[in-house]
Amino acid sequence: MSGARRVRRLLSGLVALAVVLGVVYGAAALLSPVPRLHVEQTLSSAVDGAWSETLTLPADGSTALIAASGSTVTAGSDEPRPIAGVAKVVLAHLVLDAEPLAPGSPGAAITIDQRHIERYRELDAAGARTVEVRFGQTWTRRDLLAATLIGSGNNTAELLVDEVFGGLEAYRTAARAWLDDAGLTGTTVVDGTGLDPGSLSTASEIAQLGRLALENPVLAELLDGRPRTTQGGAAFADEAGFLTGLGTIGLARTYTDAAGVCVLLAIEAGDETIVIASLGQPGYPAAEAAMTTLIESVRASVQPVEVVAAGEVVAIARSAWGQETELVATEAVTVSSTELDGLGVRLEAASRSTIVRGADAGSLVVEAGGVEQVVRLESTSAITEPGIAWRFADPITVIGRWAG
Repeated sequence: MSGARRVRRLLSGLVALAVVLGVVYGAAALLSPVPRLHVEQTLSSAVDGAWSETLTLPADGSTALIAASGSTVTAGSDEPRPIAGVAKVVLAHLVLDAEPLAPGSPGAAITIDQRHIERYRELDAAGARTVEVRFGQTWTRRDLLAATLIGSGNNTAELLVDEVFGGLEAYRTAARAWLDDAGLTGTTVVDGTGLDPGSLSTASEIAQLGRLALENPVLAELLDGRPRTTQGGAAFADEAGFLTGLGTIGLARTYTDAAGVCVLLAIEAGDETIVIASLGQPGYPAAEAAMTTLIESVRASVQPVEVVAAGEVVAIARSAWGQETELVATEAVTVSSTELDGLGVRLEAASRSTIVRGADAGSLVVEAGGVEQVVRLESTSAITEPGIAWRFADPITVIGRWAG
């Protein structure tokens, strides 16, 4: 075979190969998968207006506030310090843990004897808060709980310790176990009254204790109804009430030389309940002034905050061939200002290559206070299939589309 013929055959083969490759490339370019849209979230999870930014907190002692979401704000040292009669709130929890009651149920009863009279007189003579008891009276567990929690009776607190736990040592053991189970590891009680300065806690843990009390059906009933007489007709004052004119729910209002003034209360602000604990205030006038200012600032600070507005752009969807569309929220999302510190915002975009105007484009999930709100997203314009020119891009791009 001559050299000229070999050249012609080689050229014919190369032309044929080029035609085949061209057909394959054209088919590959036209039939290769179109890349998914890239969606970028533009809405930030950082939102101004957190309640902690505008509270007026006391300068003295230590204070903590806790919202229904668990969001906590503190001021002053959070080291354990004496808690005075707030220890009775711990005792109330322990009594109901050891001897559960249904709301309104009287529970077991005791008869007041001479020993109870003598201890009442000793405490009263020492200047401690007491609830009067008389020989032969019948007191139910509910009576004693109300007199201890609402009346802040130190003698009735000691009666509960003796009757329910059989003495102080058994009570201390039960208290340590209950406090540990509740996560209140910074709290220690060595008595049921708080007269002993060795009963210690932090403002933040006392606030948590108050929230647990409001969640307990029996204690919540007592704190709401605030009974001041026993089943047998004995009367006592409401010593736990504090700034009731401001609509507070008083859990404790107490003082000892070691602890200073300690208060535990709850208020309604917006649509939620805020628990406030303040330890070590220098006196009742100072405590009233500080708490009044704080309560007013809480009610001004706890407000609904709009995280995203209806129609607000929350993301941009872009195609590899240069088209893009905005994704907007179809409705507003509002949360409490107490939930902003733990706010979470995430995009759950639909996986797609094209989109028509007004189409469902996925969702925006807003998590606040342990609750998720899901909002549907819509596109504001269309992203269509790419044109021929883009499809017949360089071979590396075509290969890349097939590869992934």
